[in-house]
Amino acid sequence: MKIELKTAPKTFTEKEFIACFYDDENIFYEGLPEQYQKAIINKGREPLLMPISNGDTFGYIYFLSLSSVKHFPRTEAVKILAADALQKAEKLEEKKMSFLVNCENAQDFIPYIAEGVCLGAYRFDRYITKKKDKNKLVEIVNIYCRPKDIKALSKPVEDIMKLCKLVNEARDITNEPGDIATPEKLAQTAKKLSRQFALECDIFDEKRLKKEGYNGLLTVGAASQKPPRMIVLKYKPSKTKSKTHLCIVGKGITFDIGGICIKPPKSMWEMKGDMAGAAAALYIVAAAAQKKIPITVTAVVPAAENAIGSRATLPGAIFKAKNGKTVHVDNTDAEGRLILTDALALAETLNPTHLIDIATLTGSCAMALGGSISGLFGDNPDFNKAFMEAAEEAGELFWELPLHREYIEKLKCDYADLNNIGNVREGGAIHGALFLSEFKPEGVPWIHLDIAGTSLNTSSWKYFRPGATGVTIRTIVRLAERLAST
Repeated sequence: MKIELKTAPKTFTEKEFIACFYDDENIFYEGLPEQYQKAIINKGREPLLMPISNGDTFGYIYFLSLSSVKHFPRTEAVKILAADALQKAEKLEEKKMSFLVNCENAQDFIPYIAEGVCLGAYRFDRYITKKKDKNKLVEIVNIYCRPKDIKALSKPVEDIMKLCKLVNEARDITNEPGDIATPEKLAQTAKKLSRQFALECDIFDEKRLKKEGYNGLLTVGAASQKPPRMIVLKYKPSKTKSKTHLCIVGKGITFDIGGICIKPPKSMWEMKGDMAGAAAALYIVAAAAQKKIPITVTAVVPAAENAIGSRATLPGAIFKAKNGKTVHVDNTDAEGRLILTDALALAETLNPTHLIDIATLTGSCAMALGGSISGLFGDNPDFNKAFMEAAEEAGELFWELPLHREYIEKLKCDYADLNNIGNVREGGAIHGALFLSEFKPEGVPWIHLDIAGTSLNTSSWKYFRPGATGVTIRTIVRLAERLAST
């Protein structure tokens, strides 16, 4: 898809699908003909589709009220309605569409229109053999605005399009079936990104993992015919004096059947998305390199398939983590935290100044916050605040949850230093975060993001079609830019 900023024409003389925003007080296109203004007033906040007539019908104009979007801030409303307009154009089989933003405050709209269109246009359809739906794609999007806005906003729009392209690539690999997006496939993706963006890349195979004592990955991946991998992808700017080093750990369970503690079959297919954190981590590094953010950004991705078989880890197994602590595997379906012990230990050796882990960790967090809000646990108030401010800019929703140390008692075990799950059901998301806190580097500001409820949608939401959302990427890229400016 091609998005261009153009000077708004005085009249429309060719067939075109045009979208125009308004709210209770303004229409965001100067010089709109009176018949359209009257139609909007009569319609209220409902979407209004009208033919563009000048003797003949040349196309459609689609009016969308920002006031019709509830529960979200204005910038998100613009993205949501931009995606809505795009999908309306697709239904009408239009190859070209335009947005009218010829108004004084165009800077409050145009970047978000581009973002909504780029994210809303994404669909995972590579396995659909019928070409009918594939042909209903908008190829050209024009944003009509004033000349001074073209000059001021062309670069920001270009940057947004590049970032959204990487977000959509992360969505692609998350949406892939588990037999395609294997640990080795994640490693290949990291290698591809390293070539594309001149990044450092290091891959640990199963032999190296065993030699160096990364037993969490080996424990979880024991039954799979697809051996585990540890992936390190690093962006280090060539010209910077900054000592800031942001390390992103991304959980990479490429399919989670639950091991011996097998999951119920209903919706098990969604477990192909249990590596959404890994995809996010890799593409955050790529985005940092693409934007030339002047700090070091590294992804550490532990990748394994949690399968069943004759060599599967049994409940009651005990393994020694890389940091020397022993872990009793009470439940083989609480596997993500086991591989994260390895990744957090490796992250410590890289000497980060800030650390974030991203994981589809607990159903408890999804039950608490639903499918719109990700959970955040952190041990540094300033870092938490910076993250939440970046999230607000990105339009992603997070809620800070407590690292209540009393609950560490729930992880105590008679047979090892830690049990891998709590001894009560209540507070499961906190138990998971506290477990990880036992393996993170000391003295490094740390955030744990539980994206179990937000990484993959089974229905359309906001500007996302069903499937992976790429959650956290846009927020953490903005956070990296904030860290670079301090």
